[in-house]
Amino acid sequence: MKNKFSLLNISLKNIGYRKFRTACLVGIIGFLSFVLIGGSLLSVCMKNGISSISARLGADAMFVPIGYEQSAEGALLRGEPSAFYFDGETAKELLSIPDIKQATPQLFIASFDSPHCSAQIQMIGYDADTDFLIAPWLNGEVPGGPGMNEVVVGSKINGKVGDELMFFSRKYIVVGKLAPTGMGFDTSAFVNMDMSHIALQEYVKLGGKGVPEGDGIISSIAVNVNSGVDLDKFAKNVRLNYRDLRVSVLLPQVMISGMVSNLNALLKVISILAVFFWVLTAVVLALIFVLSLNERKREFGIFRALGSSKAKLAAIILTESTVISTIGAIIGLGLVSLVYFSFEPLISQSIDLPYLRPSNSTFAVLFIGGFLLSLVTGPIASLYSALRISKIATATIIKEGV
Repeated sequence: MKNKFSLLNISLKNIGYRKFRTACLVGIIGFLSFVLIGGSLLSVCMKNGISSISARLGADAMFVPIGYEQSAEGALLRGEPSAFYFDGETAKELLSIPDIKQATPQLFIASFDSPHCSAQIQMIGYDADTDFLIAPWLNGEVPGGPGMNEVVVGSKINGKVGDELMFFSRKYIVVGKLAPTGMGFDTSAFVNMDMSHIALQEYVKLGGKGVPEGDGIISSIAVNVNSGVDLDKFAKNVRLNYRDLRVSVLLPQVMISGMVSNLNALLKVISILAVFFWVLTAVVLALIFVLSLNERKREFGIFRALGSSKAKLAAIILTESTVISTIGAIIGLGLVSLVYFSFEPLISQSIDLPYLRPSNSTFAVLFIGGFLLSLVTGPIASLYSALRISKIATATIIKEGV
């Protein structure tokens, strides 16, 4: 008998009796949970992506052919297959520009969507002897980097170590697979510079266009300048004094700062919306709980007449709201998990910003934090009703003689 009239049992019966109201309250909490957890997860993924790019685009400047600035950014940030080139003589002149402390060339080749290639991706050739961007972290996965007819692939490319992939009718052995970076490297394949020049020749034989004649062809040059050199002035001088080489100068930090500004603006909007939804949900729930008191006066009057204390009446309201919030928070968490893990590739492609999945521990913190915040929303919203219920119940006894 004691268990039958416990707070939890009474609350569960009340919740089950009012199915429509319960469904509405659960839906509201579930939506709030979805917004809080989903918004936080999205924010962290984008912050991770920006941090990853900042760590990997450590060059002061990059030289690319004029007119291909967007293609270069797309290749680096989003892995969009791109093909643009400097001829060998131009490359030599660019490498001899004053005030350059370090310089390393890269060669980009866009593979075909054809039987000649396993996938349409960005192949990147780098010079292991001079490289200071790719080699340091790639060698951590594959000491010494890939050799001839070997390739290291990004995290989103199908294929594991030991598999064979075909590019331009040549088979490459996968010798390494990189951890996710949140940038275009995730959908790129890396080869050494000698191998990339062989691949470029095969690219031309199979119909690739826009490739100049001669040796030493490259796509871009990443440079670090001497200490004390102003980057803006350096970029302007290169554009002005080497105009005949048709070179454009990208400043990665400026590019990243633009993304950071866009990200901060987006995160601000997400934060404002999250706070707005939380306050709106709390207000709506509070109104629903207050309105429901009118239809439950007699019910609580009976509990009071049977000897229930004012504290127990308040506890019934709080227990009901806690149960409803728990169910809603669980549903919201489940929806976030379903949407995120089912559509993560589509989500990452739809966002025009770097995107990198957080660690499992971060996942746990975000999920638990969003769940708990959603969980306490119901009880907080029902506090006013819980405080009023004992007075309403007592007044009902006196007025109706329950």
